[in-house]
Amino acid sequence: MRRTFAEILREGNVDIGNEYKKLYDIMYDRNFENGSTSLHDIIADSFASFYFRGTCLTLDEFDEIHGFDFEENPDCYDVEYLVLFCEYYQNMLVGLQNVINDMIFGYSSVNTALLMEQIRKVIDAIGYMPVYIDGFTIYIEKSPASIAASESELIPKELSYKVLEYNHHSLHGEIEKKKQILLKLAELLEPERENLKNANGALCSDVFYAFNKMNLRHNNINKNNPAKYKLTIALMDKDVLEKWYDEVYQMCLLCFLELEQAERKMKFDKLKAAIEEDAVYEV
Repeated sequence: MRRTFAEILREGNVDIGNEYKKLYDIMYDRNFENGSTSLHDIIADSFASFYFRGTCLTLDEFDEIHGFDFEENPDCYDVEYLVLFCEYYQNMLVGLQNVINDMIFGYSSVNTALLMEQIRKVIDAIGYMPVYIDGFTIYIEKSPASIAASESELIPKELSYKVLEYNHHSLHGEIEKKKQILLKLAELLEPERENLKNANGALCSDVFYAFNKMNLRHNNINKNNPAKYKLTIALMDKDVLEKWYDEVYQMCLLCFLELEQAERKMKFDKLKAAIEEDAVYEV
C-alpha cells in the first residue's frame, strides 16, 4: 500500500505549523489598513457583496453554517488543516478582489496579492496544486498520473476534474463519494475494454475484477444475493476498503495511460518504419 501524502510530508522538510502560522499572521495582522484593520476585518466588512455568500449576511454567519473555525494555535492540525485554511482564504480573497474591481470598496490590493502569492508558494511547497471547480479553487495532491489521465481524450472535459477531485482532502473517509468517481471511471473504461486487454491484459483483468467484486458495480456485501456476495469484502473494515479503493483509482489512471500509449505506439511504429526505410514521414 502507498503511504498517505500526509505521512510522506511529515518525513520531509516542510514545517506545516510554521507555514500555517505565517499565513495566519498575514491574514490577521492589524497593520493592514491604517494600523488598526486586518485583512480578515476587510473581508468581513465587504462580505455582504460576495457572490458566494448565499443568504448569509455576515462572514460570522457563513463560518458558523459551514463549520469554518481557524485558530491561531490549534491543538491538533495536519496538512489537511493547512490546505483547508489555504482554500478558505484563497476563495475569500477572490471574492474581495471582485469587490475591489467593482470599486465598491477603496482598499488597496497590495497585501491581498501578497497573501495570494504566499498561498501559492505554500501549496506548491507541500506538493499540492489548484483545481478550479464552478468558480472556486480547491487544492489537490500533485500526481503526474492523475494529471495525465485527466487530460486524456478518453475522458470528457466535464468529467476530467473528477479524476483530480478524487485526491481532494475532503474525500478522505468519504468512501461513497470515492465509489461514485470509480464508477464513472469504470463507465469510461468499459467501451475500451478490448483495447485495454490488448495493451495490458493483466491490468485489464485486475481492474475489471475490482469493479465487479469489490462492492462497486455490484452489491457484494448482501448475503441475500449469494451469486454476488463476497465474504472478504463484506467483513472488510471500512478504512481498509477505502485504501483498496484508492489502489483501484491508481489502477484506473494506469489504464488510461496504457490506452494512450497503445495509440501512441501505433503512431511511433509508423515513424520508425519511415526512418528505417529512409522515407518521408507523413502525418
